[in-house]
Amino acid sequence: MKTIDINLLPGRKRKKVLSKQDKQIIFIGVSTFFLLAAMYGGVWYTRTGKENKLENLTAQVNSLKSVQKVLDIRASLGSKVLYYEASIKNFTLKQTDWNKLIGEVAASLPTESKINQINADKTSLIIMITGETKNLQTLAWTMYSISNNKDFSNVTLKSYSVPYGGKSNVGTKPSLTTFTITFKWKGMKK
Repeated sequence: MKTIDINLLPGRKRKKVLSKQDKQIIFIGVSTFFLLAAMYGGVWYTRTGKENKLENLTAQVNSLKSVQKVLDIRASLGSKVLYYEASIKNFTLKQTDWNKLIGEVAASLPTESKINQINADKTSLIIMITGETKNLQTLAWTMYSISNNKDFSNVTLKSYSVPYGGKSNVGTKPSLTTFTITFKWKGMKK
């Protein structure tokens, strides 16, 4: 005989008993949900960490760019300074030492001769001196001493003027022999 259970109480229902297969399906579903949630959380955590790291690296790169700009400016200025230093040295080496020329001319002249003017032609590299001396004999000594200077070459007496009578018309001042001598000087630079 079968018995029938009748529930006459309102609101009270009978509990449904899940089968073993239903329990396994629910367990697999819940486990899959938690597994997917954990994977999503891990991916989100990794992504957030990488984004933060990327932001930090971007900030560092931007700060390094400003430092690099300063270093580039510094390098540019450094190369310009080196260029100017080298240029100044080259210009100094190419510069003619006029004091040395005047000293050599003065050392070559007899005491009776006097220089009025020294001109230099940089295109032909010729030095021209004009001056005066007591007489024709002193002019010869002047030419001889300038010709014997090892730094002078192609010494030429371009012109000279010997006064007639030995005295000038102005007062008692004696007239002097004037001369123009040209030569090449080995210290002359273009």
